Amino acid sequence: AVGPIEKSRKHQNPGKFARARAEPSATRTTSSAFPKVRTTALPSFNEAGDKFRTFCCSRIHATAVSFFYQYMLSPRRLISSPQSAFQDSKLDRACEAIYELCSASGYKHVAKEFPHTVQDLHAVYVTYISLDSSLHMKLWRTRYSLLLWLGVLLLNPFDIKSIVEDDTTFIAGLFQSCSTALKDAGPTREAAAFCLATMLNRKDVPAVYLEKLVRQTAVLVERLTTENKNAFQTLGAVETLAAIFKRGDRTWLLLIARKAFEAIRPCFENWECGSFRSLKHVAVKLAARVGISVLKPRSAPWCYSRGKRALLENKFKILDERKDHIEDESDNHENIGLEDGRFQDMLESVMETLLRAIVDTDTRIRWSGAKGIGKIASRLPRGLADDIVKNVLSLFDDTGSRDDDNAWHGSCLALAELGRLGTLLPVRLPEALSALTAAITYEFRRGNHYVGAHVRDAACYVAWAFARAYAPKVLAPHLPSLIEGILLTAVFDREVHVRRAAGAALQENIGRQGFQIFGDVGIKLTQALSFFTLGSRDRTFVEIVPAIAKLGYWELLFRKIIKERIRHWDSPIRHLAAKSLYALVSSIDDKATRHGVVHRVILMLSDLVGQSRDLASRHGSLLALAHVTQALGTLDSNHLSEKLSAIVPRLEAARFYRGKEGSLVRIAACSLIAALASCGCQLTVKAQLRLLDALDHSSSHAIEAVRIAAAAAARLLTTSYFAISNSNFISQPGERLLSRIVLKYIGAIREPATANASRGACNFLGALPARLLIADDSTLDAIVDALLVRSYRQDVVAGERDAETRRDALIALKHIVSAIRSRHLTESRVLKLHSAFVQSACHDFGVDQRGDVGSWSRIQGLQAAVNLSAVLHHRRKKARNGSKDRIVPCLVGRAIINSHLVLAARPFISVNSRFRWGGGESEELCCALLRNMGEQLDATRSISLLLMPEFFQHAPAVPRKKQIEVLLFTDAKKRDIPGRLCACLVLGGFYHDALLDGLIQSAGCGDSKISCEFRHALVQQAVVMSKSLDYADRIGLAKALMLKVRALNRPVPAWSVEERNRFHLPFLRCLAALVDAGALHPIFQTDVKGSVATGSLAYHLVSSLSTLIASPRLAKQVSKTCAAADSLLAVLSATAATSPLLANLSLAALVRSLTSPFPRIRAYVAEQLYTRLIELSIVNECFLDTEKLSLAQVLLGNAAWGVSTCMFHLEDTVSQLTQALVINNDDVDIQKPARRTPQRSDELDSYTCLVRDAGY
Repeated sequence: AVGPIEKSRKHQNPGKFARARAEPSATRTTSSAFPKVRTTALPSFNEAGDKFRTFCCSRIHATAVSFFYQYMLSPRRLISSPQSAFQDSKLDRACEAIYELCSASGYKHVAKEFPHTVQDLHAVYVTYISLDSSLHMKLWRTRYSLLLWLGVLLLNPFDIKSIVEDDTTFIAGLFQSCSTALKDAGPTREAAAFCLATMLNRKDVPAVYLEKLVRQTAVLVERLTTENKNAFQTLGAVETLAAIFKRGDRTWLLLIARKAFEAIRPCFENWECGSFRSLKHVAVKLAARVGISVLKPRSAPWCYSRGKRALLENKFKILDERKDHIEDESDNHENIGLEDGRFQDMLESVMETLLRAIVDTDTRIRWSGAKGIGKIASRLPRGLADDIVKNVLSLFDDTGSRDDDNAWHGSCLALAELGRLGTLLPVRLPEALSALTAAITYEFRRGNHYVGAHVRDAACYVAWAFARAYAPKVLAPHLPSLIEGILLTAVFDREVHVRRAAGAALQENIGRQGFQIFGDVGIKLTQALSFFTLGSRDRTFVEIVPAIAKLGYWELLFRKIIKERIRHWDSPIRHLAAKSLYALVSSIDDKATRHGVVHRVILMLSDLVGQSRDLASRHGSLLALAHVTQALGTLDSNHLSEKLSAIVPRLEAARFYRGKEGSLVRIAACSLIAALASCGCQLTVKAQLRLLDALDHSSSHAIEAVRIAAAAAARLLTTSYFAISNSNFISQPGERLLSRIVLKYIGAIREPATANASRGACNFLGALPARLLIADDSTLDAIVDALLVRSYRQDVVAGERDAETRRDALIALKHIVSAIRSRHLTESRVLKLHSAFVQSACHDFGVDQRGDVGSWSRIQGLQAAVNLSAVLHHRRKKARNGSKDRIVPCLVGRAIINSHLVLAARPFISVNSRFRWGGGESEELCCALLRNMGEQLDATRSISLLLMPEFFQHAPAVPRKKQIEVLLFTDAKKRDIPGRLCACLVLGGFYHDALLDGLIQSAGCGDSKISCEFRHALVQQAVVMSKSLDYADRIGLAKALMLKVRALNRPVPAWSVEERNRFHLPFLRCLAALVDAGALHPIFQTDVKGSVATGSLAYHLVSSLSTLIASPRLAKQVSKTCAAADSLLAVLSATAATSPLLANLSLAALVRSLTSPFPRIRAYVAEQLYTRLIELSIVNECFLDTEKLSLAQVLLGNAAWGVSTCMFHLEDTVSQLTQALVINNDDVDIQKPARRTPQRSDELDSYTCLVRDAGY
């Protein structure tokens, strides 16, 4: 049977059910999935609530609620008679799922789909009151769903007497239960308010309960304001009254209207000092509904009504509107105004409350106040409503409210509601549009930031509402100015939501109001300013502005940029404004017009730069001048050249570089110098040197952006004015010029005062033109040698190692190689550069507090090396065409180059030219690229992967080039990057070692997703190689790992300590993973006899690990010691049944680590060894019998390994372990900590000793 609510809803919207029957298949699929849900899967709703709230579709609510309702009743989960401590787990799960639906789209939408069979009313009520009170906090979702269901069931039109047996008891009990639930702080309070309001709105419920609720509310509000008690109960009571006044019968509401308003009046007496904002929000909402209830429920006939609003009406005809003026007799019409004159004073208090609400600091309160003002004004006589309109408009003209952004925002909301409901008559429209124009550009400084984005957003909403509220004939006189204001906001506003709001208002005004005025231009405007195009601020400033300028708004946009945007408080907006100005000037096709515009901008802004004390104005003006000058292309005017060249000296004379954000002015000044140089500005030699001096001062600045801008400007300045060429001959620079520029920077690099000076000098040398670099061989060698010294990883600048200097030196060398080309790259220079790029920079693993700063040098070294190979290869091509005797091809089979390079079986062509770049150099660079492809950092991997194709295209004689291309690029679709890199391990030789170093670093760096992918790929490839038929392939990986373990035991130079420390921990982790996976099984399988194993590869590996874990250098490094223990534990498990000698060696090293003085190491090794011994107890043919393993497990489990004070008591336990595990006592040397004599110390010594002993 169809209930009454469904009947009424079906009658109101008959097409809804027809659409539901013809719903697309996606909805049916979702709906049909619900009956298949298992009961055990219901708790997942709570766990995946966030994802469900994000992706929930409102169309599944009806099916979902229906399913859970059927689930609760089949078998029936509700009870018909009261019980004590009732609980049903399946009912709780269904209610949890219903709550997730409510939290996804609100309980109002979900409650409509609740079942409303009247027979369920008593069962739901009995189930609710029978819930276990001891589980109050656990079952709140169940109580929430049942209260919502009760509220829906109480909407039925039948008398309660015909539904329940004892209606009096039922009503009293439900009132008491809901009143108790109003005390909850969570969503249950909202459901209780909904249920109680639904019940009290019924005609068959005695009015005494409503009066009782009002009295309770008055008491609670009074107690809250005086004693600050029962805050949530008060909030629930006020929410209930607000819901009652929303849908209740006016006949009853008039009887309690004054009492209800007096009950909440204390909430408004201390408006600014209140802290419970949610209560004030609901109180304002209730006050507005009380005011509406005492007015006659019909709109005033004097209100403006546009009539039909079809968009086609704007094109074919103008609708007839009512006259703006109404006779005064209509003001006293009996159908509008107060229902009773006794409420006049109360209505005045309500309006005062709402007018104060629209200036509140809370957005919710302002919005509720604005809606209340609009609805009440639409039911008042014209004179009173006009007073309200004037009061709202007066806030825009009040000078004292200029800095109150909340007042402006609330007034805009109220203005939109007044216009939308027809209360704002066309007579007041000019004043309203004047206020709208001021609000749409509102911005006020407060401290170090500006506010006003929400005001501009509300102003756009006002413009949108006006477009829908008024006919085209009314808005036509004001539409052009309104469109211009909205257009500028949509294009140039800082916030994305304001731009999109302005775009929506523009589309609404053009579509409904301006079709006849704008025509095709309006359509193009709406297409250009769509929702998605306005989402990107950069795209709006740079791309949309020129497109709109072509529609006839060039001058409007130009004035907006010059007067406001380049002086904006936010520096990114000033940068974008300068780019937008460049786009506007570049869009001018006529050269004379463009020159006039540039002349106009320079005259307007040149004086502002040197005179304004505002940093934003100076910075924006400099950026605008630089971009406009660059847009001009060629500057022929001497007058303008003099004005522009004098700007930078004036800035320095006025000391405008100092102060907060003075670096922005420096960067803008460097941009202006670069623009002058790029457009060929006519400068005297004195002016050129003066600008160069300005760049010198900025080259050693502490901020990197300033140094980069100065170097970029120096590149253009020196290229334009100091690299003069006549025909094909480049004149040699003079000694004075070389001393002024080149030698000065070389001296700054060799003996820098600070690190910043060294960085700036490197940048400047890299920016010099070829004419200054190749003045003579000694100058070029001095430049290269100075930069090479600064690029080495062990270099020290001003007493410290500086990563930025190394990076900038490598960048400078890369630029120098590109500038001088291959003609001046002799053999010695090429070898030096190759060594610096590949052997030094690519092995820079420096670390400081910022992280892996050596990656900067590695990236730049790879780029510089590939660039060097490209430059040399370009020269080799020309030599091949011209002089063939310079290239000597030689076929090499399995030859050995440099005494260690094993080449592929296929011969390749090795080029031995005057540059000495052959197979050895190519292989070294290819190894560096492959190693960095497997590095931990994403930036290093991506850049290496991008450089590899370029390197293969230019570099000569790369060994196994074809195989690498196939493995890395041809099979790219079959596997991911880690798999492709691991597949390259089959190349062997130095490629194998380089790849293994990089892969180990990524696979053992941690537990991140990319680390797990690399670890899985490495283990999988190692297992495949271990099963190869070729003996060299089977033991190749094991041999490499053994050599690396030995390398960890040997002392290394100081410059390699960082590389070893970085490699140590990831290598041990990968070694343990490889041994556990069985990748080294071949070497352990051969060691069956103990006498043979002493000289085998596996024996050397285990002995190296034992030496490593016992080394004093590793003793204090807890994480590395634990990782070495993991490797030995893996070896123990792998050799327990195949090689007793290796297992005994591993076990002896592990027992020796139990004597470590650090508790963390002892506890970790004991725990892991205990676990491994349990696994060995079930291994067949284990080298230890079960009794010995059990005794060792007991000894390990009973000792307190993690306590630092009992080290002397553990000696007996270790001795018993050695006997139980059949270990020679000489192999276990107990590390007895030295006994310290008591010394007098301060109070922090105990904590220091604790940290040291714990191994932190």
